[in-house]
Amino acid sequence: MFPGDVWARDAVKLLGASLTPNGIVYADDDVLAADGTYVSPRLKPDYSPDLLLASSYIGAPLAIGPNVTGQLERPTGTSPGAIEHELAIAASEVADSVHHVAEVLCHRSPWDAGELGTPAAAEQVRAALKRRMDDGEVGAGSIPGTYRIVRPSPADKSVSVLVPFRDQPRFLRTCVDSVTNTSHGDNVEFVLIDNGSTDPEVLTLLERLDARADVRVLTDPRPFNWAALNNAAARIASGDVLLFLNNDIEALTPGWLNALVGHAYRPDVAAVGARLVYPDRRLQHCGVVVGLIGAAGHPLIGLREGEPGYMNMSVVTRECSAVTGACMATRREVFDSLHGFDEALGVDLNDVDYCLRGHAAGYRTVYEPGAELIHHESPSRGTAGGAADILKFVERWQDYISAGDPYLNKNLTRSNASCGLASSEEKERWTQWYSTLGSQ
Repeated sequence: MFPGDVWARDAVKLLGASLTPNGIVYADDDVLAADGTYVSPRLKPDYSPDLLLASSYIGAPLAIGPNVTGQLERPTGTSPGAIEHELAIAASEVADSVHHVAEVLCHRSPWDAGELGTPAAAEQVRAALKRRMDDGEVGAGSIPGTYRIVRPSPADKSVSVLVPFRDQPRFLRTCVDSVTNTSHGDNVEFVLIDNGSTDPEVLTLLERLDARADVRVLTDPRPFNWAALNNAAARIASGDVLLFLNNDIEALTPGWLNALVGHAYRPDVAAVGARLVYPDRRLQHCGVVVGLIGAAGHPLIGLREGEPGYMNMSVVTRECSAVTGACMATRREVFDSLHGFDEALGVDLNDVDYCLRGHAAGYRTVYEPGAELIHHESPSRGTAGGAADILKFVERWQDYISAGDPYLNKNLTRSNASCGLASSEEKERWTQWYSTLGSQ
């Protein structure tokens, strides 16, 4: 607690009910304005280690078990924000559990509201990486109070870029050329999966590309099944990292590939996704929320360029339940251990299913905004597959959906991508809908 903090009447009861001697517990907070109203709520996700390194999102209130406090050094921070960040990072390393109470239990004074992350805390992030033997480099994030950690990828890395397509020569040419131009010096091969192209311009383009030493063309004209096409391509790919890429993706600047590969080589990471934007730079993807607008959806879609979104979700590295297969990196050994994509989900949700199976196997999924690419997908494009994929997915993951995606606070809406507040009636309505859908 800091001067000016006001705890809710039941804060000690709720924090204490979840606190163990070896654990830590945190809850949500807001700001108590001078007129007595509560504003600027920070409805936090469940524990996200990468998000905690990137920002002091845990903040207050934070309760630390006695066996954890006994292992902590005295904080060296000189401001509330720096101290909070330092304590949360250090305590989460020692604790055997980190529990989140999704209730606003701390009301902060307006003059403390800006102390949720300071430059001094960057030193604590560097110290944490050193303790963890993580050779990531800490730099300033895109907005004040946030940090970006760049993890180097091995010098001998090899990456296979798998691109399924049918016709649309302009997209394919732009995709291959832009990736080539922004990945100079990297050991990259392309596996282009032609799913029955007939456009003469594409066939001419393929002849030219197939002559390149770094390109392999796989002809697979069977009825479109995104999972099956990519599984077939993965079997002939030689890379240690598989990067699944839509043909309508355009790489912008160098460095994006290393940002993804650096995460993919982390031993506990199954999948890594990029920040995808429409050609007008509005946001298209910053991770996937399971249970959003149905089975799964993209939060903050359409967010304007330069806007960080709720809790800075679009601009900080963080865990999420899933990322889109339009740009997804995964290590070959992980892909093989999870038996690739489920071909029974031929068009929709096979990427989300892959991430959730990785989660069930003990892996994490990471969103990396430092890798930004253009996705030329139309904002008006609807769901590509039929109801069968959606029903199968919901039946398989009904418990996960009903419990609520842990990386989007349960008090935020699932009815749209805004991350606005959800009413109790809305939450009940969605719970009933998922239960009904999953039983069909």
